[in-house]
Amino acid sequence: MPDQKPEMMQGKNRILLFRLLKNQNADAAKLVFQTEHTFSYSRSLDRIVTKDGTIVKVGELEAEVSIDAIQAKKDPTSAMLQEAAIKGEKLELWEVSVDDDLKNEEGKYPAVYAQGYLDSWEPASPAEDEATVSSNFIVELEPQFGFATLTEEQEEVVQYAFKDTVAGEEQGGVEG
Repeated sequence: MPDQKPEMMQGKNRILLFRLLKNQNADAAKLVFQTEHTFSYSRSLDRIVTKDGTIVKVGELEAEVSIDAIQAKKDPTSAMLQEAAIKGEKLELWEVSVDDDLKNEEGKYPAVYAQGYLDSWEPASPAEDEATVSSNFIVELEPQFGFATLTEEQEEVVQYAFKDTVAGEEQGGVEG
């Protein structure tokens, strides 16, 4: 078996999808024009000095996702997230790695799933740059790791497929 060199993970290949927890009958949706997000895990570690040496008391896991995007006109996902932040509604979040090399046998993508709340929604409107929005998703309990299915519509939002010059044809091209 030949040695495979490790490849870099591209940040653009990790997207966030959202859904209101109460809307389980709807597909998750992508916030348009995501520029950056950070999924962070932390826990407090308290050092307790004893006569026998220092011991560590391990606290509970805390996880959160910071989100940055350029505001899009008429983005229903952005409107839904803003309303969820204002009303304190529980959300579902998926961080999906949309790299085709990482798909499993069933065609699903690796994903992290979490439930929680937005503790902020901050639209910014600078004079010389694009209007942006930033938010912070606080994870309730522990995130779960698995594989997620993307609908055709979700995949199109992530990256359009190659279209042939003939109407209605995808995946066409010159064979050599």
